[in-house]
Amino acid sequence: MPNVKKLMENRKAVSEVVGEVLLTSIAVLLVSSIGIFISTYDGATDVPHTQVREWMNTGSDTVYLEHSGGEFLEVENLEIVININGQRYVYPRARVYSNINNNSNWQLGDRITINTSREWGIDIESDDEIQVFLVDSPSKQIIQYLTVSSGEGAISGWITPSSARDTSGGTATPLDVYMEGDGISTSYHAPGSSDPSKFEEFSFGGTPALWGLFPGDNVTDVTLKIVYRVEANSCKDIKLKIYDGSPIGNWHEENIPVQTEFAEKSINLYPYINNTEDLAKIKVQLVAVENSAVSADKRLNVDYMAIYAN
Repeated sequence: MPNVKKLMENRKAVSEVVGEVLLTSIAVLLVSSIGIFISTYDGATDVPHTQVREWMNTGSDTVYLEHSGGEFLEVENLEIVININGQRYVYPRARVYSNINNNSNWQLGDRITINTSREWGIDIESDDEIQVFLVDSPSKQIIQYLTVSSGEGAISGWITPSSARDTSGGTATPLDVYMEGDGISTSYHAPGSSDPSKFEEFSFGGTPALWGLFPGDNVTDVTLKIVYRVEANSCKDIKLKIYDGSPIGNWHEENIPVQTEFAEKSINLYPYINNTEDLAKIKVQLVAVENSAVSADKRLNVDYMAIYAN
């Protein structure tokens, strides 16, 4: 007759082994699933943080850009845009590669030499206004912008947005609003009724040091300058929304008038933005509603936007 006690002990041992195998298998499957999820997750675009030093030689019509710190820049995702006295030029990516020995990354100490005469037939003078934008192509956001001008008063204290986005189906980039009258502007498509999810939003760099202000400094004046128009009176109820940074962050609204030609409007932001913490987190949004009585495209265009603070 079988040994019942020994048989029960063996069955118990087998059960424990099978249980451990099942638990291990489940754990492996869970870890694998999490790994697959993480590896396939497409997170928000991370704009590189880089410092570039700039200078120019008017005698040779040359602008120099030298990587001086921060992350390496993938040339494939880099666009160099130069404004010379209001005219916009794009430096060919092939030239960038040739400047850095055909490496795929612009690294610390690498120097890019741009001869404006050879590239675009432009002779530069000491009082020319020259701005360089380093643009992250995938996100269309500015990595850094540089003022190369040596003329007096080239830096006015007016800071333009470092990032911009449009959720209305239109377009908005920092380059669209950097310079007034350059022929490029944003395009906001007004919805049929009030919809706070459809907006254009502009951010200003995240550091009061852009205005020469530091934590604890008194802020006495914050002014927004905006140049905009509504095509053929096709939008109404235009609102400017301002985000402060303290104590918990709030949105404030101001109505701005409809105007069918590009014109400048200055808005005092000091009632909302009155300390360095506010300046560090300031964002501006534009929203509007279509004018159904007009058959034209329901668009609002922003040609220029900047903030002055002291």
